[in-house]
Amino acid sequence: MQVIVTDRSGDVAEYSVSEFSDLFTQLSDEMKIDALCGGCCSCATCHIYTDESDAMYLSDCDESERDVLDGLLHVRDGSRLLCQLSLKEKMKTLKITIAQSE
Repeated sequence: MQVIVTDRSGDVAEYSVSEFSDLFTQLSDEMKIDALCGGCCSCATCHIYTDESDAMYLSDCDESERDVLDGLLHVRDGSRLLCQLSLKEKMKTLKITIAQSE
């Protein structure tokens, strides 16, 4: 699967990831996200925006993720935490944008 990432400066990069592995683990180092809590859904340093057209392929946002997102200033449609994102269906390309720092 290809992941197209737009970083905070607007630069776009493409990464290949295996479809069944954890996106957070594979992408956090590559994308230079702080990921301070190590994927525990508590710090929101991995806040990203997903493309609306990809929503049907992605896991649903659970209550703990919504609670963290509710405390952020830069939340918009498609806001997710990369550490909580997984695929529920196979897809070829995922587009994400790294959110502004809080």
